[in-house]
Amino acid sequence: MQTEIVTIFDNTMAHGPDPVYILRGSESAVTCLKYWSSNVLYSGDQNGNVYVWDMETKRPVNKIIGHSGHSVLRIEFISDCTMVTHGRDGFIQFWSKIEDVWTKSDVIKSTSFGYCACSIVDNKIAVPSESTSTVQLYDMSTMQCIGELKPDISGQKYGMCMAVKSVENTILIGYENGCIASWDAKTFKMADKTQIHKESVMCLDYSSQSNFGISGSADENLVSWSISENNTIVKGRESTVKNPGFTSVSIRHDQKIFATGGWDSNVRIYSVKKLKPLAVLSYHKESVQCVTFSSDNLLACGSKDSHISLWDIYR
Repeated sequence: MQTEIVTIFDNTMAHGPDPVYILRGSESAVTCLKYWSSNVLYSGDQNGNVYVWDMETKRPVNKIIGHSGHSVLRIEFISDCTMVTHGRDGFIQFWSKIEDVWTKSDVIKSTSFGYCACSIVDNKIAVPSESTSTVQLYDMSTMQCIGELKPDISGQKYGMCMAVKSVENTILIGYENGCIASWDAKTFKMADKTQIHKESVMCLDYSSQSNFGISGSADENLVSWSISENNTIVKGRESTVKNPGFTSVSIRHDQKIFATGGWDSNVRIYSVKKLKPLAVLSYHKESVQCVTFSSDNLLACGSKDSHISLWDIYR
């Protein structure tokens, strides 16, 4: 498939609406977001705190000291009463909820202190390790390392793992050299790798339902890709923006649009089908570090300015 390059600068994109609400209360930069339901949003901050937001009152109803003094990289839920948080302190922590109180129940100590967050697949947690280009897999039942995803670097230098995404039994890893690789979570073997970007992969997302992948780089380029029947990663369309640096990307649940967060403090909205730029959402004063959609398609964006903006767009 021949790559189609779509170069459309931001001055041709529609100016988006104002946010419907701003959540204030985080003590430091917002580093990750996770909707539990359309009525409950969890956020992590640079100081290691996890906040629980009531989306009806737009107020925090709980604050959890998760990774004291270290950024919260990811918040995930295994069940109604089990939460996982990953911090820059190297700990993946498991939390149990009893009567609305979260209590730490277990922990995995990883060897990595970088910015790349873990990902959960099939009762396993994929965690970047201190060994360059390597992701370790831990069994959540035993909390033990059961294998690692380590590419052959004899012919190619991959650099650090920059982004990890687990989809069914596939683990997608974006590397510092701009390559994206797919790995089999059962056999720990690389299925394919493709050079997607010239610069480091900063963020990626993939929907198996629409077979649509999207990744952002440290430069001005967004690139779409898909996975063929023989597990080959096929590069698709490209879109270039005015200012470099993508921090985060999230495909909406209906696979119609996706959102990106940027170093330039803007949120950009694109169509999945043609990678058409639809709108630039401007509110934040500093880098937008995380974006996510609720089940009813309300967009939440967390920024280094410590605010969370909520947007009702293209619903």
